[in-house]
Amino acid sequence: MASYESDEEQIEALKGWWKENGNSLLTGIVIVLVVLFGSRQWQGSQLAKAEAASDLYQNLIPLVSDFQTNGLDDTGIATLEVFYNQLRNDHTDTIYTRYAALLMASVYVTQENYDQAAAELNWILENPALGFMKQAEEELFLAARLRLARVMLAQGQAQEALELITAVEPLELGAGYAEVQGDAYLQLGQIEQARSAYERAISVGPGNSSFIELKLLGIEG
Repeated sequence: MASYESDEEQIEALKGWWKENGNSLLTGIVIVLVVLFGSRQWQGSQLAKAEAASDLYQNLIPLVSDFQTNGLDDTGIATLEVFYNQLRNDHTDTIYTRYAALLMASVYVTQENYDQAAAELNWILENPALGFMKQAEEELFLAARLRLARVMLAQGQAQEALELITAVEPLELGAGYAEVQGDAYLQLGQIEQARSAYERAISVGPGNSSFIELKLLGIEG
C-alpha cells in the first residue's frame, strides 16, 4: 500500500484516482440504480397483470360451475367466452390462463364439441412457458394430457390416445392414466391389455376402484 508523507499528498493522490476512475464509478452506480429501479417497476407491472388475470379467472369459475350444474343459455356462454378470450389475449403467459383453458375444455366436452376441447388442451401442452423464465408445474400438463387422451377416445382415436399417455411418466395421476390406457386398449379390441391396465389402475388408485371394476366385469361378461 502506498504511504504518504502529508495530508496534502493523500489529497492529491485521491484527486488523481478520482480523475482516472470517477466517471466509470459514477456510471456503474447509475447502471445499478437503473437496473434496481427497472426491476422493481417490472415486478410491480407483473404483479398487476397477475392480479388482473386472477380476477378474470375468478369470474370464470362460477359461470363454469353453473354451466356444469344447470347449463347456460347463449348469453351465459357468450359471457364465459368473453372472459376467457380476454385472458388468452391479454394474459397468455399466466398460470390462470392455463387453468382457464382446462375449464373451457370441460365446457366443450359437456357440449360434445370435442374438436374445440382438444384445441384448448393442446394449447396448454404446447405453451408451457409462464412469462420470464417460468413454467407451470408438471402436474398441470399431466392433467391436460390425460384429459386430451379422453377427448381422443371420444373421437374414436384410441391409438393416438394411447401414444399420448404412454409417452410420459404419470406421477400422481398413475391410476387415471392406467384407466385411460385400459379404455384405449378396449376400444382397439386388445382385451388382455385392457384387463391388465384396469387392474393396474385399481392397484395404483383404489379410491376409484368400484367404477373400474365395472369395466373389468364388462370385459369378463
